[in-house]
Amino acid sequence: MRKIAFGAALLAAVSMFGSVPVNAANTTSGRTDLSLYVANDPVYTVTVPETVALSATENTQVPITASDVKYIPEGEKISVTLDRGNGTFGRLYLEGTNEETGKEYMMTLYVKGTDGEFKMGALENQIRGMELASFTEDGTMNYELRPASLNYPDSTADNLVIQKGVHYSGYVTYGIELTDINADNE
Repeated sequence: MRKIAFGAALLAAVSMFGSVPVNAANTTSGRTDLSLYVANDPVYTVTVPETVALSATENTQVPITASDVKYIPEGEKISVTLDRGNGTFGRLYLEGTNEETGKEYMMTLYVKGTDGEFKMGALENQIRGMELASFTEDGTMNYELRPASLNYPDSTADNLVIQKGVHYSGYVTYGIELTDINADNE
């Protein structure tokens, strides 16, 4: 009785887990198919422009391109973020010197990434780590930059007016990594 109950329990357990039951007529052999799969490592190329000439009168589109995108795991994306700007604490602004007078100027930039809102580059807590573009396949996305002077058209403050004859410059460094698609929604 004990052997029959054990055999019935074993058969029920094997059937419940999707295995092929062994017929009573063929109790001398059975088969288990085995498999092993390790996914390919993600592959992608992200290209950012080497230089961008900003407009003094309108927003500037900055393209970021992902190409050769393969093997991105389900639920993940390639995220391109603003790692830091050239300013103190990673702030984002342009600096320039008037060659005739030697006077130095600074122009804060505003940046708009994937969240669709402009953030002030002088507030490093707002801009550092902000997502500028994301990809799950080959493509190009633009983020936007604009000088703070566009927000203050009537200002007379030196650093809120683009000074003629001053060559402004700065830079952006990027972070590029795979992240969870829903990371921003948690």
